[in-house]
Amino acid sequence: MTIRTRLSLWYFTVSILIVVLLSGVIYWSMNRLLYETIDDDLEIFSDMIESSYNPLIGEFEEILWRLESAKRYREVYLIVYNSNERIVFASPMTQLINIDMPLVNDTGEQGFTRSAKIINTTLLKSDEQGKVTFRGITRQMFYKSYPIGWIQVALPISDVENDLGGLFNVILIVNALAVLLVGLGAYYLIGKFLFPIKIINDKARKISSTNLNERIDVQNEQDELGRLTLTLNSLLERLSQAFESQRSFMADAAHELKTPLTVLRTHWENELNNPKLQNTFKERLAQDVEQIGRLNQLINKLLFLSQTEDVYEKLDLTEIRLDEFLTDIVNDARILANLKKQKIDAGAISPLTIKGDRHQLYQLFFNLIDNAIKYTPGKGRIWIEVNKLPNEIQIKICDNGQGIEKANLDKIFDRFYRVHKDRSRKTGGSGLGLSICKLVVNAHNGTLSVQSEIEKGTTFTVNLPLNILK
Repeated sequence: MTIRTRLSLWYFTVSILIVVLLSGVIYWSMNRLLYETIDDDLEIFSDMIESSYNPLIGEFEEILWRLESAKRYREVYLIVYNSNERIVFASPMTQLINIDMPLVNDTGEQGFTRSAKIINTTLLKSDEQGKVTFRGITRQMFYKSYPIGWIQVALPISDVENDLGGLFNVILIVNALAVLLVGLGAYYLIGKFLFPIKIINDKARKISSTNLNERIDVQNEQDELGRLTLTLNSLLERLSQAFESQRSFMADAAHELKTPLTVLRTHWENELNNPKLQNTFKERLAQDVEQIGRLNQLINKLLFLSQTEDVYEKLDLTEIRLDEFLTDIVNDARILANLKKQKIDAGAISPLTIKGDRHQLYQLFFNLIDNAIKYTPGKGRIWIEVNKLPNEIQIKICDNGQGIEKANLDKIFDRFYRVHKDRSRKTGGSGLGLSICKLVVNAHNGTLSVQSEIEKGTTFTVNLPLNILK
């Protein structure tokens, strides 16, 4: 999961939690406010009836007149009992609906929320089953601490429930829009914030050993990304200096070693023709000359690798008849294959012409074929396949040799890496041949890949574009 996605999810989750919490507080507050309003109305009705009591006659006076002056008289469900629990007044609503509210025998108050079926639905808004929800209270009434009766009063709360339902729907719609806007906004804003990091990443990916002098543009030195860019540029500067020092060391060391080794080889080759030397000594000199030859090959490879920029910038492009070119390389390599009684075959290659550096491509294909010869047992088989694809040429160098383990496939193109160090010593491998092959292929804007199975063989695939120049 990308940083952008993770940050968006965190921002989205926190924002939605805040929105949901705020919506819950709003809904709870409105619910409480509306129900408190109903409860206040119920208290007003109760106090109004209780205050109408006349202790001289022991009756509640002018109840109907008081109710008619109230705003919600037609909706009120009211039953008044005297001290003997006899009903002394019942509002018209009690004829249409029955709410079961028991009497309270103390100074407390008990509240109820009941749904009951109403006979005349034109008076009040009912649900689909013809029921209306009431909120009511029942309590005992007193006159100067003397019990004078009971009151049961209730009011319909359909409007309250409808208002709360509408509010809930509005909250759902707002929350849905908030989820959408917060999600899209978070993804967009975080993407815009991380866009400079993408630029830095893309630029850093393009910087390789061939263009270490390039630097990442600094947008703002004062913010964190600007300081990160400065740090990366400083790192690139140190890498460039280290790479240049390594390359200079390789080139200087190779040059310094090349001359004395050439002198030694020439001197010892001349000594081999000296009739005064014993044959046993000449055999030792011959072995030394062979080792010096291997050292010269290693030095030439180091010189080639130290000139990485020259390989890319100084391609000597010429037209090459690929079929004839590969045939010549196979004929040169056949001498080595014959020593191990191996069969090497280029097959029938159609006439093809590409542009490339003849010297570098010779190194490429000869190294790959020589590598196949070295690691294929005696009497083994090496063959070359050439295929013309829409925009490139594909050359495969195949063998039925010992193969390469999967764990080593990603490392074989690294410099000085050798799969079998003991066998490399016997075959004279230095671990630089495949690195040179990779360098040459990259210089020609191609690709080099490998597939291998243990005891079944290895195939190196070279893809070269038909037009090397881009």
